[in-house]
Amino acid sequence: MVRLEPSRSERFRPRERLRRQADFARVLELRCSAADNVLMVLVAPNGRAWSRLGIRTSRRLGQAVRRSYIRRRIREAFRRSKDQIPVGLDILCLARRGAADREVDVVVSFYRLVRRAERALRRHTQDGA
Repeated sequence: MVRLEPSRSERFRPRERLRRQADFARVLELRCSAADNVLMVLVAPNGRAWSRLGIRTSRRLGQAVRRSYIRRRIREAFRRSKDQIPVGLDILCLARRGAADREVDVVVSFYRLVRRAERALRRHTQDGA
């Protein structure tokens, strides 16, 4: 039988969403990032036992249907890889034009960029300490 509903660990819970403008601003201000032609990922510590995701899609990416499609792909990437990414991070994804390409694996790009941005965050906190 095919399981249609994701397992409990794969759900995208409300507590895992960046919502407040102050949280978005804090992540943007810290500037620990990694990017490729699909996404730009910025991270900041959040002091929680879980990571949170925020997504920004510009109107330059296309009409609302296309931007929604891109956001769904990024949420799916977070949901699938959240067991492997570090906890305690606020992750902000800025979508680029490549994110709408059906040939591109957003999950792989997301995971790789989060790891690179997290390493940049560690270097940033070591330099500042």
